[in-house]
Amino acid sequence: MTATAVPPAVRVPPRLLPALVGTLVCAALAASALLLPVLLLPVLVLAALLLAVGWPRLLALPSPRGTSAVVAVAGLGAVGAVGVAGPPGTGVGAAPAALPLGPEGAAEAVLAALGLSVVLAFLHQILRTDGRPRLAESVAGTVTGAAAAALLAGWVGAAAPGGEHVAVGAAGVAAALLVTALPWPQRLTGVLGVAAAAAAAAVVAGLLPGVVAVPAAVVGAVLGLVVGGVDRLLTALPRATSRRLSGVVGLVAVALAAVPVQLWAVVAP
Repeated sequence: MTATAVPPAVRVPPRLLPALVGTLVCAALAASALLLPVLLLPVLVLAALLLAVGWPRLLALPSPRGTSAVVAVAGLGAVGAVGVAGPPGTGVGAAPAALPLGPEGAAEAVLAALGLSVVLAFLHQILRTDGRPRLAESVAGTVTGAAAAALLAGWVGAAAPGGEHVAVGAAGVAAALLVTALPWPQRLTGVLGVAAAAAAAAVVAGLLPGVVAVPAAVVGAVLGLVVGGVDRLLTALPRATSRRLSGVVGLVAVALAAVPVQLWAVVAP
């Protein structure tokens, strides 16, 4: 009686899943911003929830459920506050291109969400019943995750002048993420990611009206630096090789990339 051969399990490169998850989110952001703006907020809400669930587990933080709750409050609070409603008669989230809060009010909303998350992070530690091991690490990890989730609201702010800035920024982030998935040293993929992000942003800008290719390429290069930094920082974590958790790295890259994209949209609409 011969034993049946078991086929070897398919090994997914550890840096491929973050790139795929981040690229899918970028594609959804670009498509919603250009074609159906009402979907922009749901896409960001889903990204914030996924980030909240995966972040404490990626960092192996104690009391992950409480940390997830704090991160979710920060992300959902910031995204919801920035994109609450358009002009009268448009409905909630129907016109993120016409933010009722304005740039100043949007920034204040994000800061308020961050401030609340810090308070909740300390309250979470007070309510822990496990003896509070790794207290400082848990607080720092919770606040950091909350900040990343809140920064997702920047994509809503970037859509205020129009969806073109979101599409260009998403293209740059996606290009850099795909380069990080290559099985090469990170010092090489980091440089190539900057070049790929700049090129992708410039190409997409050339296809859209009202966007200048040269500033778009500069913003793309900055996005490549952001993605490369996240790749080097988070893929070194022990749990970053988990198929269930590695996608969080891509979500963090998308969240941090919202900052330069929003600044570009506000300064040079």
